Amino acid sequence: MNAIDKILNETKRKQSISSFTVLTVIISLLAIDFFPYFKSLEIINPQFLYLSLINMLLGFYFYFNSDITSITSLSILKKSFLFKLYLAFVFLCGISLFAAKNTSLVYTKFTEIVIVFCLFINLTILLKDKLDLLYKITIIVGISAFLQAWLQLCNFIIIPRHASIIDLLHTMKGNTGNINILAASLTIKVPFLLLGITYYDGYKKWFLLVALFSVSAVIFLTGARTPLINLFLIYTVYIIYLLKGSLSKSNFIRIIYLIIPVLIAVLFVNSIFEKSKDKERYASLENRVSQINTDDASSKARLTFWGNAIKMSEKNPIFGIGLGNYQVESIPYERTTSNDSTVSLHAHNDFLEILAETGIINGLIYLSIFIYLLIINLKKIIKPNSTDKQLIAILTLMLLIAYGIDSFFNFPMYRPTMAIFFSLILALSLANTEIDQIVPSNKISLKITVSIIIIVSLLTSYSAFIIYKASNLEYLIALDDINMNTKGVLSGDEVVNKMSAYPNTLSSSESFYEYAGIYYVREKNYEKALNCFSKASKINGYAGRIEFYKQVISKHKGNIDSAYIYSKQAFYLRPRNYDIFNNAIKFAISKRDTLEIIKQNKLFSEYRPMPQTWNIAARGLQYSGYNYRNLLKFIDEGLRKFPKDSLLTIQKNELLITSYLIGGHNFENKSDLNNALHSYEKALKIDPRNVYVSQNIGFNYLKQGQNKKAINAFLEALKSPGLNGGKTEFFLGICYLKENDKANALKYFNLAKEKNYSAAKQLMSKIQNTDAEEAAFKKRKNDLLIADLITEGQKFEEQKKMDEALESYQKALKIDPKSIYAAQNIGFYYLKVGQSKKAINYLLNALKYPGLNGGKTEYFLAICYLQENDNSNACKYLHISKSKSYRDAEALIANKCN
Repeated sequence: MNAIDKILNETKRKQSISSFTVLTVIISLLAIDFFPYFKSLEIINPQFLYLSLINMLLGFYFYFNSDITSITSLSILKKSFLFKLYLAFVFLCGISLFAAKNTSLVYTKFTEIVIVFCLFINLTILLKDKLDLLYKITIIVGISAFLQAWLQLCNFIIIPRHASIIDLLHTMKGNTGNINILAASLTIKVPFLLLGITYYDGYKKWFLLVALFSVSAVIFLTGARTPLINLFLIYTVYIIYLLKGSLSKSNFIRIIYLIIPVLIAVLFVNSIFEKSKDKERYASLENRVSQINTDDASSKARLTFWGNAIKMSEKNPIFGIGLGNYQVESIPYERTTSNDSTVSLHAHNDFLEILAETGIINGLIYLSIFIYLLIINLKKIIKPNSTDKQLIAILTLMLLIAYGIDSFFNFPMYRPTMAIFFSLILALSLANTEIDQIVPSNKISLKITVSIIIIVSLLTSYSAFIIYKASNLEYLIALDDINMNTKGVLSGDEVVNKMSAYPNTLSSSESFYEYAGIYYVREKNYEKALNCFSKASKINGYAGRIEFYKQVISKHKGNIDSAYIYSKQAFYLRPRNYDIFNNAIKFAISKRDTLEIIKQNKLFSEYRPMPQTWNIAARGLQYSGYNYRNLLKFIDEGLRKFPKDSLLTIQKNELLITSYLIGGHNFENKSDLNNALHSYEKALKIDPRNVYVSQNIGFNYLKQGQNKKAINAFLEALKSPGLNGGKTEFFLGICYLKENDKANALKYFNLAKEKNYSAAKQLMSKIQNTDAEEAAFKKRKNDLLIADLITEGQKFEEQKKMDEALESYQKALKIDPKSIYAAQNIGFYYLKVGQSKKAINYLLNALKYPGLNGGKTEYFLAICYLQENDNSNACKYLHISKSKSYRDAEALIANKCN
């Protein structure tokens, strides 16, 4: 041990921050993963405020405990090229304020970057001379990771009753706000678990193995692909490190210990995925790994975002567009690539986002920080001064890999759960650094430094609180869901009054003034709404929503032309937004603006081809009186793009059928019935169930005198709904009438009458009058004929020609089976020939109907009953006869009924 080492060790013993303090700070940092939202929409806002307060408390701690603070930490910071790079990065981020369109967003993101920077300084001071606590820190990180993972995993180990596995998978996000961030925040803790498992034995080792299984399982369950890449690289680096040290049996056993929890997690996760029956993200872990390529939608979207960031940096190469401004200024670049109201918010690559926001120089500086970290830690691994320093370097390298890869594919810079590890990576790299000479302790220098940290932390805490208040307002707006609801708990005035100094946009990039305007629209306070929209358009006028609501206001005011202009402006700002397109094209249709309909459909279809938009446009063109041939070409073009679309096919068929029907009518007007029928038959081939085609065919056959064919056509038309006026039933009745089928004719005339077809009512009235006259005439004719036959029969009886008499009476009864006189005379006939039973039947039939009032029929009926020895019925009818004043009845009653 050289003299310098001796002096350093002696100094460490005299000046040292307590281990309890260091571990308490680590615990407090990891606690952010279990924070509630505190009524903010984004968890990051209370988290950053919390980190800023920790910075401030640490500053006060270092200030009042300067005697025990490491004497070398400030020297390391001053001499460190890494520190200078990071300081330059922070400085240039702040300078971008002068290039920013929206300075509010610069203040917001700069606050977050400074908080992380201060945390880096504090952790460097804290961990210098305290790296011997590394394994205790691994236990703390292991406990945090286990709890964080278990909170998610328990839902899948004991699946709630009636719960959908796919819903459970989709709702995984923990307290990170996002499923991918959850996976990343767990992945970056894996290096600590690997380190702890290979170091500890006994229950600590087993606990860390369980934690590794839990963490791996949750990472796999999220389906996030970047953490899969990170896991592979972390394991590769650590296994190489172990094997490079020694190819001993113990190292192979250690590697097996590290791999087994992951393999068990794979089996467990695949069993869950199998139960989910999902065919995409959660089909299987192997399927998800196979999707790590540039062909899927997510990868293509990232490539698009990266390209946009490069384009922005090319336009603003020196100072960029301003820190934090990407979330707004990227929107115009995405108008032709992002659907509906979707915006990227981040470039999904921190390096390119910094490049676009703060300029090429700062982008290179930020990238250089990672390269420098990689180099200095690789040096310590390859040429270590000690085993401990090598171990810390390998841990730092694995953390750097996890954070760096995530920075390449996502945006961990603005996520506290990841940012604390970035500060830790930097702090470990510096704290693990050797210095060439001892700088004498300077309490004044230390106190000045920590005083600056305290002041900066006070400022960032105040700033973070302002940002948190804005997030709280966003939370309240989200509860109201004012985009869908007509009224919320908040009012427009309350939204304006609750606005913070910054940020002036929601986390979704819309301006707070835009939402205030929407509240005013719901309240019909249009002047205030327009004033808010005017301010909002200066903050973010790219989304088309402001123009949409201006259109709503103009429409309510009756300014239809202005509303039409605003609807077009909204569409051309976001030509892939279906709702805005739908609204704009409906306005164009109402204006019968065929050129605009075609133009909007062409633009939307160029970026986002959908069959329903062609259908809307085609119907709009038809409504607007667009040329038939051109309309048919338009629909055919749509069918070439979407050959299986049923709506377009139906529309084309409807158009052709209408054309054939019009053509048929034109032929009929020229009395060319055959060509008219041929035209209708073409239409029928297209749609055999079309009721109007069948109806027209029926009319055609009726005009040609082919009544039976007309009947078939009309009946076919009536099989399907749609013909409600009664016209078809009326002419079907006409056909039946011409075929002398009066029963069916009357049936369909009645149906037509029920449907209020006026001609049916008139015809039915005439038919009823005619039928009544015919019935009266027929009755008179039959009565005369029956009278003649009865007279003829009576004459035959006088001549004793009884058979001829019966024949005449039967002819009369055949003419009218209800003829009481025919039945009466047949009864008298049978009485005379001694057939009393037959006589009774005919006489009873004669009495069924009114008309025989003299009592004669009852009297002779009684005679018949007497001959049959039925005195009871005989007396009954004798009394009836007497009541009708038949003179012979009384004498017979006296003789037979007393």
